[in-house]
Formats: sequence, C-alpha cells, structure tokens
Amino acid sequence: MDSLSTQLYAFALTIFAGATMGFVFDWYRLLRSWLRPGPAATFGMDLVFWVIAAPLAAVYLLMANWGELRLYVLIGISLGLAFYYLLISRAVIRVSIGLARIISLVISFFCQLAFAILAWPMKMVQDLLLTVSAIRRRRRSFQFSSGWRWRGLGLSKASFPRFGRKILRWQSFRLLPFWRR
Repeated sequence: MDSLSTQLYAFALTIFAGATMGFVFDWYRLLRSWLRPGPAATFGMDLVFWVIAAPLAAVYLLMANWGELRLYVLIGISLGLAFYYLLISRAVIRVSIGLARIISLVISFFCQLAFAILAWPMKMVQDLLLTVSAIRRRRRSFQFSSGWRWRGLGLSKASFPRFGRKILRWQSFRLLPFWRR
C-alpha cells in the first residue's frame, strides 16, 4: 500500500496527463481544420494521433504509479481533460491561430522579398528594352509599371503628327500578377 502523498502525487500526475492529452488533441483538431483531409486521410491522421496519445498516456502512467490502471487514474485523466477544455482550450486555440498567422506573415514577407530581389533585375532589363523601343519609335511620353516616367526627350511636337496633344503612356506588361507598382 502506497502512502497518501504518493497517491496524491500519482493523482496530480494523472490530472496533468489528461490536460496534456487535451492539448495534443487541440493541436490535432487545428491541424485537421487547416488541412481538411478526406476520409482516408482522416483515418490515417486519427491513427497517427492515437499512436502519439497512447504512448504519452503510458509514460504518464509509468511515472505516476508504475503503470497500474486504477479507478483514480481514469478519474484523474477525465478531470484533467475536463479542466483543460473548460479553462484553457479556447486560449490555446486562439494563441495557436495567432502564432500560425504571424508565422505565415513572416514566411510570406520573406518569400515576397526573395521574389522582389530575384525579379528586380528582370524588371529593369524589361523597362530598359521598352525605353529603347519607345525611343526608336519616337514616342513622346511613356511610363513603365516601375514608376519611371519620361516626358519630352527633346523631340519636337512636329515629329509626332499622329498623336496630337495627347500624352501617350506606354505600360510594360507585368511579370507576375501580384507585382506591385
């Protein structure tokens, strides 16, 4: 027969085990809501969850009372799950979603930065080629999507009889649809 302090320690550890399994299940729920798997993938994900949850429960049982399954162990795990879902679950889900949003924003920023660094030389070459083409065709005014604008390159209006007084804007095509001006 174990002492009362050992049994209280085991009961507290089983309550903590229930709360930990609730935390793991919340992460699993979030993962399923983000991935939205089909029936076969759901079965596989459920199997992976139980492959993780069963050894976790076994480790806690070994730590608490050398793996003996008693009524107070089941009550402790149930109380831990109930306390977790009533008190902590919403906060954990909100924090997890917030962290996922922050991480996705950081990843998106770095991907856009890498794209801008890689696409900038191509954009400059494109604008230069369009400038040369516009000068060769004797355009009076042209503007590129990069924001550069040239007006009146020292050419007289008489050399552009077909355009009259309108200012021609010469827009280059965009490399990708989300490239910003």
